[in-house]
Amino acid sequence: MSVNRTLPLLALSESGPPPPHELVDDGQFQALLWAFYAKVMQDELLAPVFRTKLGPFPGAGWPVHIARLASFWRAVTGGPSHYRGQPGSAHRNLDIGTEHFDHWLHLWQETLTERLPPHQAHRLLTLARRMRTNLQRAALSQEDDL
Repeated sequence: MSVNRTLPLLALSESGPPPPHELVDDGQFQALLWAFYAKVMQDELLAPVFRTKLGPFPGAGWPVHIARLASFWRAVTGGPSHYRGQPGSAHRNLDIGTEHFDHWLHLWQETLTERLPPHQAHRLLTLARRMRTNLQRAALSQEDDL
């Protein structure tokens, strides 16, 4: 498998602190994502969207989803990744709106704060806030080519 370097790197400059992928290892990302989605599946607004798409948590399509997201996060944090998805189009036709992204970001921040040191949590939250803009735009768009 080849490594995907086509996603835009949202990491910080070379002269600053290490890139985010060096702050959180693969095992931590996996644990972080499982903990986050456990919260998502308790959220009255978000749970139905994910349950419809992936089935009951933590079975059905969840292991594949978590693995795909771990690879996605590796790519956007500058690490090696085999991610080949289309995050924008994956969020279309889900019947979600701004309030869903508000809940998503709140739960992500809560999970990061609980599980990571402040400097790591801050860096990943900054990336998530940037992602939100593009994913929300895609989710609310009717176009096929974002």
